[in-house]
Amino acid sequence: MNTLERMHEIDVLRGFACLGLAFANIVPLSTPVLYDSIPSSLWTTQIDRLVEQLLFIFVQGNFYPLFSMLFGFSFMLFMDKAATKGKNPSRLFSRRQFVLLCIGAVHAIFIWYGDILIVYALFGFLLLPLYKASRKTISILLVWMLLPNIMLLFLLIDLPYDPAEYFDYYYLLTVIENYQAGGTSAFIQNYYDWLTSYQSLSILFLFISIFPLFLIGVLVAKSKSVILHITKKHVFFWFLFGALGVIIKISAVFHPNSLLYLQASDIIGNPLMSLFYGLSILLFMHISKNSLIFIRYVGRMAITNYLVQNIIGLIIFRYFHLYGILPPSKLIIISFAVAVCQIILSYLWLQRFKQGPIEIMWRRLTYIKI
Repeated sequence: MNTLERMHEIDVLRGFACLGLAFANIVPLSTPVLYDSIPSSLWTTQIDRLVEQLLFIFVQGNFYPLFSMLFGFSFMLFMDKAATKGKNPSRLFSRRQFVLLCIGAVHAIFIWYGDILIVYALFGFLLLPLYKASRKTISILLVWMLLPNIMLLFLLIDLPYDPAEYFDYYYLLTVIENYQAGGTSAFIQNYYDWLTSYQSLSILFLFISIFPLFLIGVLVAKSKSVILHITKKHVFFWFLFGALGVIIKISAVFHPNSLLYLQASDIIGNPLMSLFYGLSILLFMHISKNSLIFIRYVGRMAITNYLVQNIIGLIIFRYFHLYGILPPSKLIIISFAVAVCQIILSYLWLQRFKQGPIEIMWRRLTYIKI
């Protein structure tokens, strides 16, 4: 398999993850999930509760882990390519991360507090010392990075938790009013939500959740046989990851008042579902190599598509004052429409350009001579 085919598979995986975010982010873009209960206090019909549960099991939190692993993989590709061209890989990657940090900051402050690019930019710097590390060293580090998550689960066993103590329905309505009002009120609320999301403990939790996924991506890049040579082991792990992931996430649905089940869903269920989806794509492409080529175009301009998804959410839910109004059963229709449009527009754009508009800017600022 040549380099172009390898990149084809990575682009398809990235495109699939990006389209998944159109469904995963639609609820936090349109409702105050930071302050809502589980299940949501806003929707009471059976169909909306069912859609909410299905989104939680098969969508919510299941695509960021795949993006994170692909980020670690792309780190290795970028460093290798820069080194091959005789450039300073560490300096170029540092500049690339700084540009990503700036893009993420603008996105978080002016568009949506749920931005993940800032986290990727900051945590990505920590990959630099691992570029030439052996697979054994990275594997050991990965195990150590997973230990805090396991210890956290043990601490949550039998820990009393009453979600009613943290739920304020009147403040929930205030948040909805602020976003519906748009303008300064929405801007301040978004900024406050961003600060709330990224407190010190939250950042620590994000680190022990995301950085191990970076390391998995780095390991895969150092041993590409996982992607290049499909065997019966892939089928076994595909079934195992899918079964365990669904069981863990369903358990959280049936135990919404348990921190243990909710946390297990986040730190175990979500990555397992990401691995299940990733293996599903690889196995499907192994059977029919060119069948998912349309998703590749989305992956080649993933950052642009990610930002556009959230800009569309900004327009629909704030400028048209629909924040906190549309139920999950209607939100997924919007997600589907956005996903289809992004597939078509990505294809049309890449017929004229090699990269998406944000990717072009990102590349130019990375390689600019100072």
